[in-house]
Amino acid sequence: MNTRPLSSIAMLLMVMAVIHGCSQPNTYFGDGRLIDYGPTAPDHRYVIEIGPIDLSQTGTRTFNMTGLPRTYFVMGLQIPLRAADRISGNVTTPANVSLDLVRRPGDMVAMVTTPLRDWTWSNPKGEDKAFAYLRQSPRAYFDAFTEHHYELTVTVNVPDPSIPAGTLVELKSAGWK
Repeated sequence: MNTRPLSSIAMLLMVMAVIHGCSQPNTYFGDGRLIDYGPTAPDHRYVIEIGPIDLSQTGTRTFNMTGLPRTYFVMGLQIPLRAADRISGNVTTPANVSLDLVRRPGDMVAMVTTPLRDWTWSNPKGEDKAFAYLRQSPRAYFDAFTEHHYELTVTVNVPDPSIPAGTLVELKSAGWK
């Protein structure tokens, strides 16, 4: 009797069980959308595209979220790059942005208020957008808890009219790398 096909099926079932066991149910509710790239994602398994923000004018937007995956996140902005920034790789902007994340009823979780030129602009594939975040600041990172309600307030303190429209507020988690 040939047991090879049976052992292949058993191995496939075990792999599927492990992958399923590592996944979390999608319980996200709130502004924007949760993207789950799966447990094998090397970088940013979870990305929450919270919503747009206009960096060309002063203003404030507040976003609400519950059911975040239980993981470690960084707050940041997905910013369209000007053609000159894509070519030089050097981003110079006077824009200053604040991101304040609170866990309801009012506990401060993470807080960033810094000129965008001091942020890390990550663009590993040379795309027309970059993920900007404060790499060296522990105030930009937080542990999310699924059962908590979060409110993120984004304030453009100093605008930059030269930044193209299309900036998104995002939370990104780590991957296995």
